[in-house]
Amino acid sequence: MSRRTRRDRRQRARWVEGLRAAIGVAHLLASRGSTGRVAVFGRVLGVRQLVQAALLTRAAAPEAHVLGAAVDATHGVTMVPLIALDRQTRGFAARQLVVAVVLTALEIGLVGTERGRPRRR
Repeated sequence: MSRRTRRDRRQRARWVEGLRAAIGVAHLLASRGSTGRVAVFGRVLGVRQLVQAALLTRAAAPEAHVLGAAVDATHGVTMVPLIALDRQTRGFAARQLVVAVVLTALEIGLVGTERGRPRRR
């Protein structure tokens, strides 16, 4: 892989993880001064997004982004029962599902395909 390609990939990764961190901060700010389940979910998810952004930025490896995509996809799947069964958290869970799908797609896009890469032995 050329130096330019690596630099472009790192810049894209920083953009994605910056977006993730911004989402985390938005969760924390939105839940400030609130009580109830949705506020607690918002705080927990805000911290998770910030920690995940920091870890993925630090790791900067394709495998880390694959793991990040798996975490995001799992998060999205866990929102489906809340959407279906809990009126109080339905709107929050639906927004979280959208965020999870977008972040999963962005993380997978960072990794790309294996075409053109030398095979490991």
